[in-house]
Amino acid sequence: MLCCANCRDVVVGCWRLLPLADGFIPSENPPVFSTFYLFAMAVAVGIPILLPLVPLAQIGRRFFILMSFVALVFVALAVGAHGLDLHPLYLVFAALLIAYNVLLPRQSGVDWSERREAQEGGPQTTTTWISQTLLYAAVAVGLVVLVIDAVDYPVALPMRFAAQPLLALSFLSAAFVVGGALTAMVLGHWYLVARKLSFGPLARVTLALIVLLAIRIAVVVAGVVSQAEFWQESIERVGLLGFLVQPGTFLLARTLFGLIAPVVMMWMVWKCVQVRSNQSATGILYVVVVFVFIGEIIAKYILVSYRVVI
Repeated sequence: MLCCANCRDVVVGCWRLLPLADGFIPSENPPVFSTFYLFAMAVAVGIPILLPLVPLAQIGRRFFILMSFVALVFVALAVGAHGLDLHPLYLVFAALLIAYNVLLPRQSGVDWSERREAQEGGPQTTTTWISQTLLYAAVAVGLVVLVIDAVDYPVALPMRFAAQPLLALSFLSAAFVVGGALTAMVLGHWYLVARKLSFGPLARVTLALIVLLAIRIAVVVAGVVSQAEFWQESIERVGLLGFLVQPGTFLLARTLFGLIAPVVMMWMVWKCVQVRSNQSATGILYVVVVFVFIGEIIAKYILVSYRVVI
């Protein structure tokens, strides 16, 4: 534990040695919420959000089990990053995903052969309904806890709008984007394995992710407008050139990688889906995931360090 504390102090000290504008001075009291915790929980909660758009009967249970498992891994990572101090509802979220995996039935013609299906019987309607209900419940619980995190988050900078609702929208929209991008990428990869799948599910997920990116951009713009006085004071203290040279590197990377590039590439993915080019769409989605992850990690770091919503 002493070594971990020392390592943390060294990392924090290294961040403080970076050349920063006067308006970007980190808080002397480190917050309870860490960058990795906020990012990991955004991924975990965001993954199940687009799963209802994917038909279980066509894709099969293995895709849903994989995505749920990835979400549980990120929950476990967040638990470790938060020092085992999580809201109890996160445990409910994880328990619902586990129960969903256990009860998710095999699908006819996808998860087992016709011969085995004839011997053991097809999927039970009741089990399918229960598993889908558990998925919806997990999504609802995850979104509720993100809102609770936003309410509990310490906001030091003044805002023109109400701080907690804006933070809640920021947390939710970030989860939509990172979880949705990862789900879309894995679904696109699934088409490389199962060649006979309809392009309908991939088209729906692609359109949904484009809408979620638009929502995320709108929330970011609202955050910038809400903290306009902070941005103005920061520029006045060091000048426009100094502001662009020092904190502008983080802001440019967040805007370029996390917002602009994903929108452009999702338009390219949509064009690929229209011409039924799943390999090209999947390759672009890989890049979308990387860019969105980079952008949101930077956004979480700026939020944790400087209380700036972007």
